[in-house]
Amino acid sequence: MDRRHFIKFCGVTAALAGFQSGYPGLSAAELKEYNRVKLVDGKGQPIKAKNLTTKDAYIFNYPFMSTPCFLINLPTKPPGGDKLVGSNGEYTWEGGTGADGTVIAFTAICSHQLSYPTRDTSPISYYATEKSEDAGRSGVIVCCEHDRVYDPAQGGKMIATNKKATQPMAAIRLEYDPATDELYAKGVYGTERFNDFFKAYKRELLEQYGPGVAKQEVADTTVVTLMSEFSATRDKC
Repeated sequence: MDRRHFIKFCGVTAALAGFQSGYPGLSAAELKEYNRVKLVDGKGQPIKAKNLTTKDAYIFNYPFMSTPCFLINLPTKPPGGDKLVGSNGEYTWEGGTGADGTVIAFTAICSHQLSYPTRDTSPISYYATEKSEDAGRSGVIVCCEHDRVYDPAQGGKMIATNKKATQPMAAIRLEYDPATDELYAKGVYGTERFNDFFKAYKRELLEQYGPGVAKQEVADTTVVTLMSEFSATRDKC
């Protein structure tokens, strides 16, 4: 077991035990608001919802400088209204936004053991049109490190049936401006794992971002990158 995997295993065992034991005394998992941040491209121009492809996911950092998120334009509008349970309570997934209600976003940090996409490689990916062997279909987010499968059209709910329950991926609240077709990130709902993430990857984040930067909140704008252009390689499973 390499250092990265060992840290994740040790750092999240206690939190996962809380999820698997059934969360006694659950309360509602309210939206946690962060900065209202506009989604822009590499040139600083606003992302237009109508231009988002349905054939791949995008990556942007939010609500912190080091926490990656998936931006996904589904081929059809998800129904929304899914009742989900995380370690901090129950919540309702709101569904998509945009002119067609198909644009959604989640943290790109696996809620099982915190795998996430980097510039070098990504163990977790969105299978837009390609079939995932683990899931037996496309249209899913799959983490290949421990074969966790999540359905973005069901609020990021884990759908694999041969694994212990893992809580849904935390959802990003998006705001859509119909007058400009622009998108903003406004908050997170569901169970956040950011503190666990910062602890598990403390050394890596320090090397990449410098002292104190990884935990800084994103302000004003965040750059959106097509995932095929973000990670040099992606695990397949």
